[in-house]
Amino acid sequence: MADSKTVAAHASSASIQQKTTGLYAAEYIGSGTFRISKPKRQSRKRRQSALKGTTRGARK
Repeated sequence: MADSKTVAAHASSASIQQKTTGLYAAEYIGSGTFRISKPKRQSRKRRQSALKGTTRGARK
């Protein structure tokens, strides 16, 4: 079981790499204050949300 490559137990393939940039991150500033960063919404998902939205006038 000891391979030269380290693979997560839940990973199905050793060649798939996880994204390390653009993920949610929290930075502790001090005194119970955090700076939270999150990835921007993708333009294609914004478009699909507007097209398939259930709210009235979503296509406008």
